[in-house]
Amino acid sequence: MTGRCGRRDVARAIVVRVACVFTGAFMAIAAAVSPVRMLRAQGERPTAAAPTAPAATARDTTPPPVWTRVTYISGASVYVEVGSKDGLREGSHLEIVRGGAVTANLVVAYISSSRASCSIANSTAEPVVGDSVRFTPIATVATSVAGAGGAAAAAQGRARPSALRGRIGLRYLVVDPGTGAGGTLTQPAFDLRLDGAQLGGTPFGLAVDVRSQLSMISTAPGLAGTPPQSVTRTYQAALLFNAGGSPLHVAVGRQFAGALSTVGLFDGVAIDLVQPHVSYGVLGGYQPDITNLGFSTLTTQYGAYVQLHNKPAQSPLWSVTLGGVGAYDGGQIDREFAYLRATFNSRWLSIYATQEVDVNRGWKAASEGSSVTPTSTFAMAQVMVTDALSVYAGIDNRRNVRLYRDYINPESTFDDAFREGIWAGSSLSALGHVRISADVRESSGGASGQTESVTASASLWRFTSYQLGLHARATRYTGDLNSGDLQSLSLEASPWSALRVQVTSGVRSSAVVLDPNGATRTTWTGIDADLGIGRSVYLWFSLSRESGPTGQYGQSYSALSYRF
Repeated sequence: MTGRCGRRDVARAIVVRVACVFTGAFMAIAAAVSPVRMLRAQGERPTAAAPTAPAATARDTTPPPVWTRVTYISGASVYVEVGSKDGLREGSHLEIVRGGAVTANLVVAYISSSRASCSIANSTAEPVVGDSVRFTPIATVATSVAGAGGAAAAAQGRARPSALRGRIGLRYLVVDPGTGAGGTLTQPAFDLRLDGAQLGGTPFGLAVDVRSQLSMISTAPGLAGTPPQSVTRTYQAALLFNAGGSPLHVAVGRQFAGALSTVGLFDGVAIDLVQPHVSYGVLGGYQPDITNLGFSTLTTQYGAYVQLHNKPAQSPLWSVTLGGVGAYDGGQIDREFAYLRATFNSRWLSIYATQEVDVNRGWKAASEGSSVTPTSTFAMAQVMVTDALSVYAGIDNRRNVRLYRDYINPESTFDDAFREGIWAGSSLSALGHVRISADVRESSGGASGQTESVTASASLWRFTSYQLGLHARATRYTGDLNSGDLQSLSLEASPWSALRVQVTSGVRSSAVVLDPNGATRTTWTGIDADLGIGRSVYLWFSLSRESGPTGQYGQSYSALSYRF
């Protein structure tokens, strides 16, 4: 036990020392590439030199923007941790800002009170998690217009009957396991998404998210085949109630818990009272079947919370949530825990932290040996030292995380496997075309046991009229059981604004510490292409080939979505 703790202390010291080295180096570079020099290099005038607006038009000045961050990316969807309570609406426009320059414009496609899924209207660089995002809240815009004598325009911009919005998607996956490794999997799929609040001027709305797929495995002639398997999973199917201007929000059906995000998916009722500075809520229902997300009454779940937060449409965005959740299986305690979450987002600082504390009663008290047990800690912080330089750090010991990905490859699988642990790093953007980052990580949740890793990456984008981009990554890790490295390289181009093509290749090598013959090597190559037609139709195609210790296999994935 003592030896293991000693290794942890040494590893943490190495993490801190290397992070300081990276940060010091980036600070020196950032001093040479100051925001003013960057603006001059891009042919722009520094903000400090901008002329003052005439007094006659001062009341028309656009109010200061609200800042947030990109928190997750899936396919063509970019997710941000702001929603309707922060002044966003469906169709709102946001900008991704990197190194002082706008690199992408986003449009809100789906929204809840505290989260939004956005589509990419146009971009000169691929968005990444952690990018700064700015937007102007709707409520603030209406006030500004009214103040300038536009009362009629402000009234026109206020509440209108909401239309039903949605998406219909067709997807097709083919996995070829290679020679002698079984049959080929073909999987056509269909998904439907519907969202709307206060439909037709009524207080009622709905949220529907259903995905259905048919899995078929081919076999050699003369052999008994596997019968096709059809699976339909319902992620949301809820009826919403909120009278215009009322702080009361009610949702009935299958839904995601909002403020108590750790609850995830449940079938039941949620009641929220959302006020300018404080919100309250309760929920109750059943946990879905974990295997197929079918309806189940085996486990009941209850929760309540209180949340302090910023006034709607004001910056900076912040919230503190305290809640309690209890789950019971057949009348017996399954789990009872307290939940604390804190968030803060401004132009220069972003913080997100959650902590769960299990309360042990009955059989759990005897099993755990204590009345309370801290569990599932997650915290991350990012500081924008300048417009060009950011420094970040975090810790993640969540026991399990539910992720939905449209597509996975060895690189994303590697990152998921080494998710748990602590990390620190820095990122530098320069000259409007370059992004360099490095981080160090101590992991404890992967198959390699206790592991330390160092990752460096570099991106070049927006070159020539074809918007060429180059992304490179290198990771080296050493652990108690395994050690190895991973490298990946991708080249992308956008010959037209609506079309993006990307070619990716990578290699991962791994060696077993106690077995000289246990080394493995995995390589992969893939091509991705996506095309947006107008604002409604989106096409995506992906083809990849992987070669590893178990042989070769390939997969293709295509998707067609229509948004209305």
